[in-house]
Amino acid sequence: MHRSKVAFGAALKQDAPIYDLRSTMLVTLTILKFAPGDRYRAFANMGRWLMKPFDVAGLGFQKMMGTGKNFGFIPDFSQYVFLGVWTGEAAANAFFSSAAWQPFLPKNPLGISTVYLRPFKSHGLWDGVNPFTPDKALPPPDPAAPVAVLTRANIRPGALLDFYRNIPQARQRIAEQGDNLLLAMGVGEKPLVQQCTISIWKNAALVDQFAYRQSGHREIVKKTRDRQWYSEELFARFAVLRMEGF
Repeated sequence: MHRSKVAFGAALKQDAPIYDLRSTMLVTLTILKFAPGDRYRAFANMGRWLMKPFDVAGLGFQKMMGTGKNFGFIPDFSQYVFLGVWTGEAAANAFFSSAAWQPFLPKNPLGISTVYLRPFKSHGLWDGVNPFTPDKALPPPDPAAPVAVLTRANIRPGALLDFYRNIPQARQRIAEQGDNLLLAMGVGEKPLVQQCTISIWKNAALVDQFAYRQSGHREIVKKTRDRQWYSEELFARFAVLRMEGF
């Protein structure tokens, strides 16, 4: 589910705080969209990355993930997501212009979009680590600026049926957000058992309202605790620094 790409761009204030990305952790989220004739190569690239992740200077934690149709668990073979955690902007720029990255790109350059993010809150684990450690020396994000939210989890095999019974309700709650939500995607590393959601909201207050006061969503969050759906989980928030290709 993608929402209001024009609004996404307009929501980024021109006078927002400028961070020195050359020397601070940078997280990039790249969305790759493939035309029908290019999808076999895209699927094969996913396998290539799983066998041999990128080994480049300045790139730490990384994930190449598939997406689900309509924020669900049915695979969308037209779209993939690459998430990278970088030592700074120079490392990210060098990689995105490198020969190692080019074979993973769709033939149509209009199918490439990247969001540049700075983590300011993160708790939990992803593969045994928290890859989004905030830099406490940086100023807090603008409360009126867009906020990206990432949640991910390993779902216990015994909880799969119960978990997926609740997907329609979660999808409905997301759909009800309207223009408050600028982008929403369901992505995953492994089908069914390793799931991730990525969303971008107009501001932090809207995230808090949805996360802590929205009826229906609170109940789902409670179920995750009471029924122990997850063996590992992580929740992170990011300041949206800039975006390209939207």
